[in-house]
Amino acid sequence: MLEADAERGQTLAKSTFRNMKEMLDNSFKWKWISLIFTISTTAFLVISVSVWVVKDRQIEAAKLPSCTHDSDRPLVRAKRQSASESDVFAALTAEEIDEVLDYLYTDTNLNLTKPEEAAMDSSFIHTIELQPPRKQSVLDYLSGLTGPPKRMAKVLMFRGDASPPVLQEYIVGPMSNISEARVMNTTARQTTIPYNFRPFSSFEFKAIYKHIIRYVAMRAGHVLRESYNATPFDCGNQCLRFSMTPISSAFLSNGERKSWFWFAYDLEFFTLHPLDFQYRVNMTSAHPEEWTIENVWYAKQMFPSLDDFLTKYTCGSINKTVMTFPTAEENRYSSLEFREPLFPEENLRPPIQVEPDGTRITIAGNKIHYLAWDLKYRMSPTVGLQLFDVNFDGERIMYEVSLQEVVVTYSGFSPSARMLNYADSAGLFGTRCRGLLPSVDCPANARFINTHLYSANEGGHRTYENAMCVFEHTTNTPVRRHRAYGRIGAFYAGLVSSVLVVRTILSVINYDYVYDFYFYQTGAVEVKISLTGYLGTTFHTSEESPYGVHIKEGINAGIHNHLFHLKVDLDVKGTENRFETLDIKVENKTDPWVDGGYHMQTYYERNVKETELEARCNYNISAPKYLLVSSNNETSAQGLPRSYRLLPRGMSNLLVNPDYGFSSSIPWARQQVAVTRHKDDEETSTSIFAMWDASDPVVDFAKYIEDDENIVGEDVVAWVTLGTQHIPQTENVPNTGTVGTHLSLFIMPYNYFDEDPSMRSRDGVRVTPISNERPTEGAYVERYNRKVDEACVASVSLPDDDLKQNSRFLFT
Repeated sequence: MLEADAERGQTLAKSTFRNMKEMLDNSFKWKWISLIFTISTTAFLVISVSVWVVKDRQIEAAKLPSCTHDSDRPLVRAKRQSASESDVFAALTAEEIDEVLDYLYTDTNLNLTKPEEAAMDSSFIHTIELQPPRKQSVLDYLSGLTGPPKRMAKVLMFRGDASPPVLQEYIVGPMSNISEARVMNTTARQTTIPYNFRPFSSFEFKAIYKHIIRYVAMRAGHVLRESYNATPFDCGNQCLRFSMTPISSAFLSNGERKSWFWFAYDLEFFTLHPLDFQYRVNMTSAHPEEWTIENVWYAKQMFPSLDDFLTKYTCGSINKTVMTFPTAEENRYSSLEFREPLFPEENLRPPIQVEPDGTRITIAGNKIHYLAWDLKYRMSPTVGLQLFDVNFDGERIMYEVSLQEVVVTYSGFSPSARMLNYADSAGLFGTRCRGLLPSVDCPANARFINTHLYSANEGGHRTYENAMCVFEHTTNTPVRRHRAYGRIGAFYAGLVSSVLVVRTILSVINYDYVYDFYFYQTGAVEVKISLTGYLGTTFHTSEESPYGVHIKEGINAGIHNHLFHLKVDLDVKGTENRFETLDIKVENKTDPWVDGGYHMQTYYERNVKETELEARCNYNISAPKYLLVSSNNETSAQGLPRSYRLLPRGMSNLLVNPDYGFSSSIPWARQQVAVTRHKDDEETSTSIFAMWDASDPVVDFAKYIEDDENIVGEDVVAWVTLGTQHIPQTENVPNTGTVGTHLSLFIMPYNYFDEDPSMRSRDGVRVTPISNERPTEGAYVERYNRKVDEACVASVSLPDDDLKQNSRFLFT
């Protein structure tokens, strides 16, 4: 019985233990279930709150105004008007151009043909633009002393049917009541110009295709196919295109016009696909059917005629070039298509600038207002973008600032490479300014401005879309700042540099020049030029090596010199100015504070330049100096002349002899700075004929200086040369980048103001301690442009969708 009780006890104990274990197991499971439920609920709540916060922020953001450029404000819209009604500097309107055309076409003595009918041996109008009125009459008008000066037009005519054929510049006007058209009368330049100095024209290029390229293709087409597997006509996807190297008249007999032509593969981009077939053409006659091919250069060999070359080629007595047309993959190096792998790895957009309160720029007609700045612009078909009547705080600083010329001189072994000297104004700068792309060429919120010009090259009347842009730019660099620290006297004050930028970009065949005017809150102006685009190249041979870089198989990129000339007509406290330099020198004197000792240190001397010859400046690093245009009458309370300083950054000497070859066309390149007395007839330092006119320059800038007039107490003009030497490198393929290519001229106040005028800017910030004794325990922040309760949503409208519908502004 006892044994039975014991067995029942063991069974009960096992059952109880099993029940307890099950209870514990179930309890443990419930704890895990409870924990998982708690975590899940918390996560759900976090996600819900996050979604609610994001959605709430989106709702709040939707209530905020957009940071738009505000260009349709009534104030701005009301100020937009016909430029000719508002300003003496404004370009001719389309209506005024029509008035000039109607008047000239009725003059049967001129025998003018319209652009659609014009040819090299006919008379036609090449360009029409405003003839700048005389400066004193403009100043009298701006001062309220007289009415506006008459608006006159300057017209360049090709007189190909005259005997002998010539180019003539006419003055036509006045606008609204034209009564005269006369050949310009001035001693500062030629106004009846030899026909062999003619600038590029679309009619000449048509004649080249018809009478030269087609003739070469007909006679030497088999050579082009066998040597390069391509032809210029009926070529499908394997085409050749031509380029030309105009030969300066300095290398030719009197009255001749000749050019070297060369072929390249017609690919993106052709200047990186040069070939070794070159030929010299005599283009002297006004009748293209009389043009002749004089020489052929092929495979490093010169031939006296096309016939001689073809005979020897057929006989197999010369070296031959054999190439295949590049495949798509072989051409990739010269294309601007994207490369892989892309960076950054994630699709993250770059930063953008916004205008949180709308634009601070007002544009009305050809007038631009920004903070303390007021200025006017004009786009000339020949000179390009010009700025006039530049005022700071209501006071004129400059009457005019503009680009005069862009020159590129190349070196090389082949005849076309060594003769390649471009004066790009021949291509008409104003017509090369167009097609600026929002978000790349200028910020998306910039104001884009169209211009209207007349050029026969473009079929006559034409509106150039997005020719220039105007925007405010924050450099994110302090224009001034200081942080004082310590137990007593701690403070911080600074001003971020926001500037007005007026920009255009010149696209001249292969090069693109970004041309900027920066207007600073300090009263300073920067004229800035940045270089980009494609290299000019030639077919590589061992003989080309000293003159360039072998950047790709068969391609040599030649060393070249970029030169830019600027006109700066400063009016410092009026027009009675002078040019002076502060020459920094070294003295070695007995030290009065040390017995028997001596001390070396720098000092400066003021050197007033009396005449134009004295005012020529060539940069010398061993003789540093400040270059000042100063008022001849006004000084500071301490007797310092009120001045503006010229500070060129990026200079290059013309290394070849100044009287050799093409150099005679660009005498302005002989010095970095020249200063002359203002003369209305000395309007520009060069002309659109400079590429050809070295034997007898149409505008000889040297004569502006050689008459050596007095420039003390006179209205003076500064002429500044910027430049750079370019030895190409492989990183210039496919494009030359702007990094390191910037050239600038700073035009800065020097004792002009009694203090820095930017001290009045609302953009400044000042921070001072709440307690001077305890500066680390809190501070006051002083701002004058902060709107505490206002915010906006940044948005940028890219042109992508618009381009899908219409890309005319970009590619025409």
